[in-house]
Amino acid sequence: MPKSSLVRPTREMVRKAIFDVLMDFVEGKDVLDLFSGSGALGFQALSNGARSVTFVETQRVCCGVIRENAAALGVESRCRILCRDVFAVLPWFKRQSQTFPLIFSDPPYGRDLAKKCLLEICGYDIVLPPAIVVIEHSKTDEMPSECSPLTLWQNKKYGDTFVSFYTNM
Repeated sequence: MPKSSLVRPTREMVRKAIFDVLMDFVEGKDVLDLFSGSGALGFQALSNGARSVTFVETQRVCCGVIRENAAALGVESRCRILCRDVFAVLPWFKRQSQTFPLIFSDPPYGRDLAKKCLLEICGYDIVLPPAIVVIEHSKTDEMPSECSPLTLWQNKKYGDTFVSFYTNM
């Protein structure tokens, strides 16, 4: 775990619930993990059969922890770590014609970043159908029911944490 008060790792119970919903969808997918923090969601995806994970995190200390964890797990060749701002990377993915069938986003709470991130994911059209976008957010965040080409599929509540699943399937 990074030693930073800015990191709010996804609780183990919430991670398990997310992957219970995703079930076999993760297998063989290239995954994008935005606002990666410790990388817990991306590493869980790898352990559930994802082909690769691109981690995007702005805090250098977190990027270092993700690198160390990838090395400790022996999965460095399946990980790409971009130590950059999420909102700068999304248009870059578009310019590179890079798309992802599975995207996780777990932005800091209280700044309306969850909705902004979802809207930019849709706007830059980086989802590869059939796709699932998983957004972890605060219960106070107002999330749209659709964001073309994505539609809200499921919404789960775990205390103050909500997880919204969007899909284009």
